[in-house]
Amino acid sequence: MSTTDDAPTPGAPGPEARADTTPPVHEEPPAPDATAPADSGEPAGAGPDDDRHDDDRHDDGPDDDGRSAEEPGEQTGSPPDDAPSRKSGPQARDAEDRYRAEAVSSAAFNEAFNNAMSFGGNAYTLNVGTAKGAELQRIRLDAAETARQHQLHRPVQQQERMAETLRDHHLVTLVGPPGSGREGTGTFLLADRCGSDRVAVLHSADADVLQALVAQARQCLKRGEGVLVGLGSRRPGQSTLKALSLLAHEHGAYVVLVVDDTRIDDDLPAPYAFRHRRPEPRQVLDAHLRSALEEHRARCTDRDRCDRARTRRYADGVLDDARMGGKLDAARTIDWVTAFARNIVACLHGPEDALDVLLDTPHEDLRSLARRFLKLSESQDAEGEPSASQAETHHQAVRISYVLGHDLPLSDVLRMGTRLSAEMLRAEYRESAPARPVFELDLDRLVAPGMGIAAEPGSHPADNPRRARLTDPELMPAVVEVIWHGFGWLRDPLVAWLRALADDRLERVGARAAVIVGQLLRHDFDGVYRDVVKDWARSPSVRDRRYASMALSVAMADDDPRLTAQVARQVRDWSGSPRPQLQDSAARAYGTQVGTQDVPGTLRALQDLGGRPALDPYASVAYSTAALYLAEGGAAPVGEALGRWIRADDGHLPRHAVRTLLVLGPLAAGPELPSRPTLAHQAMEAPGREETLLLLWRRALIDPAHSGQAWQLLRDWLVAADDDEELALFLEKFVLRIWPPKDRRALFHLRRWGRQLPDARLIARLLRGLGGC
Repeated sequence: MSTTDDAPTPGAPGPEARADTTPPVHEEPPAPDATAPADSGEPAGAGPDDDRHDDDRHDDGPDDDGRSAEEPGEQTGSPPDDAPSRKSGPQARDAEDRYRAEAVSSAAFNEAFNNAMSFGGNAYTLNVGTAKGAELQRIRLDAAETARQHQLHRPVQQQERMAETLRDHHLVTLVGPPGSGREGTGTFLLADRCGSDRVAVLHSADADVLQALVAQARQCLKRGEGVLVGLGSRRPGQSTLKALSLLAHEHGAYVVLVVDDTRIDDDLPAPYAFRHRRPEPRQVLDAHLRSALEEHRARCTDRDRCDRARTRRYADGVLDDARMGGKLDAARTIDWVTAFARNIVACLHGPEDALDVLLDTPHEDLRSLARRFLKLSESQDAEGEPSASQAETHHQAVRISYVLGHDLPLSDVLRMGTRLSAEMLRAEYRESAPARPVFELDLDRLVAPGMGIAAEPGSHPADNPRRARLTDPELMPAVVEVIWHGFGWLRDPLVAWLRALADDRLERVGARAAVIVGQLLRHDFDGVYRDVVKDWARSPSVRDRRYASMALSVAMADDDPRLTAQVARQVRDWSGSPRPQLQDSAARAYGTQVGTQDVPGTLRALQDLGGRPALDPYASVAYSTAALYLAEGGAAPVGEALGRWIRADDGHLPRHAVRTLLVLGPLAAGPELPSRPTLAHQAMEAPGREETLLLLWRRALIDPAHSGQAWQLLRDWLVAADDDEELALFLEKFVLRIWPPKDRRALFHLRRWGRQLPDARLIARLLRGLGGC
């Protein structure tokens, strides 16, 4: 009924082999009722989904390979009561065919005749015996390369337990994401157990490679040898692993299975399976870099430039480079790390800037990386990750919030993700989202290191609490651009989410919303300003107005001349508005990058705003003036402006000048003068600044709204002068000019400070100078 090649497959037993020999790798499959090897206690056809009991199988099949020893080219079948040695003839075969036609079950019928064709509803054409089993290829690994990998391998978590399981059960399964070094760990385990020259890889183009391995164990499993098998995303069941473990033990072989980690759950079949985490990338780079340098040194003809000491210094310098942390954090696979080591070695004799170019070159286009990470591509990517239709909405929301929450605590990121998930679900299903959505979140799986997004958790050991860390902060604007331009349906949920974040109880979360809005302004200024920034700028909340100015500052950071002009024009419109809230928003914006680009012009605008009674209740003018003072080249113009403001006739500008004194007063002159206030340092160098500072202090100490802060700040200056003799000499004369002799308020405060700080030398001298003791 079927035909086979008379010539035996290379490596397979010839016609003289016993009848109970398992079919060779490339042989035609046995008859449907002859699948169990006669000498095995386990079902030969068992696979990941085959949990049938022996009672459900027919024991009426012929010998294992479906043919008699006398006629290797013919299929035979024996009734169950026939002896295996019974000779078959034409009549016997006819009887056996009739018996099989009656005994075979419908499931076996469908399995055997899987390519039947129907004609006219009643007639069938059956192509019997044409279905081939899975073809397995066993490839022996090069012993020298395996030994090299064994030497360079760096241990992973639970590696000792993996080795113990392989020793005791002859089988271990490594479950992990692609690129985590699973194959390298498996090769190491097998070489450690069997030797570097006795490791092979089993390959098959068919999906059911594990079932084929169980069925063809005699050909694939050799005593004292190890086999590495990749199963893709097909995770085997407990019964299949047990069957393979028993077969491997029986044949004296060792098997390592590699499975893609595609599930969120952590349930793995014990004791055979382990979660495989990738080794520390820096350790892998160190080992491969030094090994590659040694190989290069052995081949290099320039012995003077490639001595051992020079290559060692080169490796140490590369590993200590500050840019190396970011490069390794962004490494998606261990193979990339090993290739990166070879690229570093290639820079050894290259141009002087070759290594800098290598370290400064990004891994890949950030937009493509963002699309893949968010699972927003319309089809599966190269690694088989699911597309948008398969990705859960709440998992997308958490991924988005992780990137946009860079450097925030993970508790904030999860809360942000929950809010974004609710907005996305509301937009997707057009119904109210649950107030408290409940779903599984595992950031170590959703945002795993090695995806090119998240930095390694150990790269920031001082984090407490743990924070969201990106391999490249520029991923934030890349994700914003991908969402805004690529997926229009996400715009409304994103805007609603940002407005909600501005009301968060933690100001750092609201400030992050302002940063994201500022990045959105770069792509759609008019729309985002209308939907978000305008309402913030007109809000009665001071915090909202601060967010509005922050958003405009972030928008200008893109160095786009057109956008810069648009932002400056918008702030001028706020400044000219009759609304006090918009005037305050403008004053706050002038303290950001919007104002630091032209400090003199900004000071004139702040002077105009500070002269209006509407801004008297707010400290925005003072804080913006202080920000301009700290900008490059801003100290001198601000000092001149404070001189004009404190001498103004109206009551508004002097008040803002005093507030500026209180803001700048605690700031030190620099790291080399940590005890010297910057305003005092400026006055010590310029007599004109001393007169302005004197007027500021006189006004501050008598202003009912600020005198308490002013007296406390003056005490801090006097105490700091005990550690700076030059400052003490200046303040001893300067302070006595602020008030007349025997001034009751001054004596009151100095006496109180003297009792509180009996060791304060300058305070004691001032008391004597005022006649207080």
